[in-house]
Amino acid sequence: MITFIIQKDDNDKTFECNTSETLLELKKKIIKEYNLDCKYIDIISNVERPIRSLGKFNFDKGLLPITLDNYPFDRYDLDGRTIHITFKENNEYVPIIKKNKGNVEGMYVPPGQRNDTKIEVDDSFNINDENEFPAL
Repeated sequence: MITFIIQKDDNDKTFECNTSETLLELKKKIIKEYNLDCKYIDIISNVERPIRSLGKFNFDKGLLPITLDNYPFDRYDLDGRTIHITFKENNEYVPIIKKNKGNVEGMYVPPGQRNDTKIEVDDSFNINDENEFPAL
């Protein structure tokens, strides 16, 4: 469990997150709790020293990159920590939400897995007719 303390306008609020949650989910909780009009916020970390661990993402002081929004907190070394953060509203950015679509237009599909329609053969001809197929 990770505890985030949001400091905004001399008002502190506490959010607890599981390690399976993402930074984007935390941002959605903050937007809902503060009743913000924007669709996206930027989180600014106020940690005194960067949180680093071998094989994990770093959690540094300052503005957190947007590229880390979709990664769960277990990719950081944050479990059991209390982190002080603040935020600022960002009305220009719209977060990218991954949607799993089936077959995307223009995507390569190997020949054995294609669902192409069969070409219909016109079999109105007579193979035994001498006019259509003269003898050689």
